[in-house]
Amino acid sequence: MTTSSQIKTVKIAYFSGTGSTARVADTFESELTRRGISVIKSEIKQGNICSDEKEDLLILLYAVHACNAPKIVYQWIDSLDGKKQTPVAVISVSGGGEITPNTACRLSSIRKLEKKNYKVFYEKMIVMPSNWIIKTDDGLAIRLVDILPLKVKHIVDDLLKGVICRTKPKLIDRVFSRIGEMEKNGAKFFGRNLRVNTNCNSCGWCAKNCSANNIIMMDDKPAFGEKCILCLKCIYGCPRQALEAGTLKFIIIKEGYNLKDLENRMQGIQLAPVEDLAKGYIWKGVKEYLLED
Repeated sequence: MTTSSQIKTVKIAYFSGTGSTARVADTFESELTRRGISVIKSEIKQGNICSDEKEDLLILLYAVHACNAPKIVYQWIDSLDGKKQTPVAVISVSGGGEITPNTACRLSSIRKLEKKNYKVFYEKMIVMPSNWIIKTDDGLAIRLVDILPLKVKHIVDDLLKGVICRTKPKLIDRVFSRIGEMEKNGAKFFGRNLRVNTNCNSCGWCAKNCSANNIIMMDDKPAFGEKCILCLKCIYGCPRQALEAGTLKFIIIKEGYNLKDLENRMQGIQLAPVEDLAKGYIWKGVKEYLLED
């Protein structure tokens, strides 16, 4: 396995909808750069074909979508040339952690990479605040953000030592993963039914920043196609909060989702113990993640 003396250049390929995975990618870049390693960072977007850099290690990062990688990540993997046999670490990012139903969320992407002759030797989950359905308590959310550099440091330590870390997904989660693939069709329906409210000033931010190229400007208003991948970037990112869900409204967190806003409002606030904030099965993975050694 490739060790630190052999790793001179690392490519970080990442997909981020609402900013959490981008923050993780930035943190990996900082940690690797601090250790004197050259970093190529590439955001995965629609039509962004894999370039031909000669990295010694590939780190693939993506936000978990319905117990899987987003469709756009599969498309990116399909664009790989399949000749490099480069070592790969697959890092998923979720709001729930490494518990059911997410333990198989890397399986499909790993299989696709291996079919392309990439050597996946490491996989891990990074936990960040939830951006859909259930809002993460601010006390837990800020802890997840604050602990990120330490978590990344531990992963980079493993990667540079050549530590092999592969997991065995639970059978039930393999089923959830298969079922979750149906979301990719549901995303088209969600995207077609996005709504524009009176806050819109025709700035075009949504069209410029849609990772799937699902939004175009027509008559100075956003128009939506069938390429949506349900990342929610347009809804949470619009500077004027001008976009709304026309269907599946329950998945949107009313308070919005912005890590910088979280950090600003939590400055100087005394935090309750993790055990008091992470109660019940739904937060079990978050609690374990924050309290593990």
